Amino acid sequence: MLKNFNNKVVVVTGASSGMGRSYAMLLAQHNARLILTDIDEDGLRLTNEALVKLGYNQAILMTHDVSKSTDWQRVVARCKSEFGLCHMLINNAGIEGAAAPVWVSSMAAVKRTMDVNFYGVVYGTRLFLPLLAATEAAALVNVSSVFGFIGMPNASDYCASKFAVRGYTEALMVELEQVHPHITVHLVHPGGVATEIARSERTSKFKDKFLTTSSDEIVSYILQQILKNNPRIVYGNQSGRAYWGSRLLSLPTLKKMIAKGIKRMMHPDDYRSDHKGFKL
Repeated sequence: MLKNFNNKVVVVTGASSGMGRSYAMLLAQHNARLILTDIDEDGLRLTNEALVKLGYNQAILMTHDVSKSTDWQRVVARCKSEFGLCHMLINNAGIEGAAAPVWVSSMAAVKRTMDVNFYGVVYGTRLFLPLLAATEAAALVNVSSVFGFIGMPNASDYCASKFAVRGYTEALMVELEQVHPHITVHLVHPGGVATEIARSERTSKFKDKFLTTSSDEIVSYILQQILKNNPRIVYGNQSGRAYWGSRLLSLPTLKKMIAKGIKRMMHPDDYRSDHKGFKL
């Protein structure tokens, strides 16, 4: 397991804002060697400007769509050519999804959510495993969500992607323990973190009420837990409530509780019994 982040090669996806930028800033303070990637080139540049102001000018920046295997191959090749190894991969990139009920969400939106949030993690994990295996101590960090524990209205595609990340990563933990136990695997379940992931008008009320934990706060906690080799990291507004609710409450009780808490945030036009999504 990793003892510290000093001089460690770390790849962070989704580094243009939010938790990704916080990973970059905090790891730079630990003198890590960073490869930062994001599909948002302008945001990535802003992250780098913040790092330079901090006195850190070593970051390698790469425009990167995590849903594309070819983009991942470029990142792996760059990491190998620059450093020859990788100590830690943080699969942080993600999108909010359709932000609509099942009968309103388009199939294209659902596919895009799964491509980014789930297959992005799969591509990164598979392609970086050889580099992680080649080091004496390494860590793989896959980001799920508290919505990887519970189903939330208007987030069926997002929940599906985060449940998938959870199942994939928990299985991987057992598998790697048999062959490369020096690779510690960490499954992160953020609660309501104040990031830019909720950008649509549909999710503005949800964002204002629930996304309140600062990204620096949760990332600082996550980095501490990685060094403690904690495999499941749950942190952020409402995270404990969601986790323990999923474990201790019956599904009928949990369903009623979630519906009561979120009902005022549902768009009335989406929840009409005569919505076109129910028509033949």
